[in-house]
Amino acid sequence: MSEFINILYVEDNEGDVELMRMSIDRYCASLNIVLDVAETVAEAKVIFQHGKHVIALIDWNLPDGEGIDVLKFIREMHEELPVFLLSGVITADHIKATEKYKPTACLEKDYGKPFFAALEKSILSIN
Repeated sequence: MSEFINILYVEDNEGDVELMRMSIDRYCASLNIVLDVAETVAEAKVIFQHGKHVIALIDWNLPDGEGIDVLKFIREMHEELPVFLLSGVITADHIKATEKYKPTACLEKDYGKPFFAALEKSILSIN
């Protein structure tokens, strides 16, 4: 693994981006995580093409589409990349809509220690 761990974070809410950055600093500081933030589906597709990300965290609702649009794009290029779809509320419909694209998980947004322990476990399992 490289010196830095690059994570694609697709989120249009500035407050959520700030919470994610603060939580990473608090719970995962030793991992040297670099967040590449995209605010739209289109921007996420451009950023992801750089091929440097080991994980993607994707908000469900975006200004120009849904997180599943980014998930589909990622799966066309990388079948095994861990992808977490995030939303304020996850429903059975969310989960069903994503099944064929095999996200790592569909999770409610959380900035607590258990979420980041799971994130760290995913990062450390990548070889």
